[in-house]
Order: sequence, then C-alpha cells, then structure tokens
Amino acid sequence: MKGLLLAAFIAFAVTITGETFFTIPTENPQRVFFFVGEFVITIVIYSALTAIIDKIKKKNS
Repeated sequence: MKGLLLAAFIAFAVTITGETFFTIPTENPQRVFFFVGEFVITIVIYSALTAIIDKIKKKNS
C-alpha cells in the first residue's frame, strides 16, 4: 500500500512538472506568476518526497 501511495505522489509531481515546463506562459503577467508559484510548489513536493523516500530506505536498512 505504501508503494502505491508513493507512486501516486510521484505521478502527481511529474504531472505538475510537465505542466510547468511545457505550457508556454502568455503575455499576461498573472499567468507568469502562476507558473513561478507552481514551480516553487513542485520543488517543495519533490523535496518532501525525497525526504520521505530516504526515511523509508533508512528504516528498512
């Protein structure tokens, strides 16, 4: 069950990353701020997932 939840988190992070990098911001400045914020959130999610994975690996070792 933990593996399935972890896979769901990773799929969610990959989806957000794809949206951030492959959608071209328009001339609207609010849209640019949205993409910058989305990128920051992606970094936070990635860092949290990395910390959780490392914690699980240390626990199982």
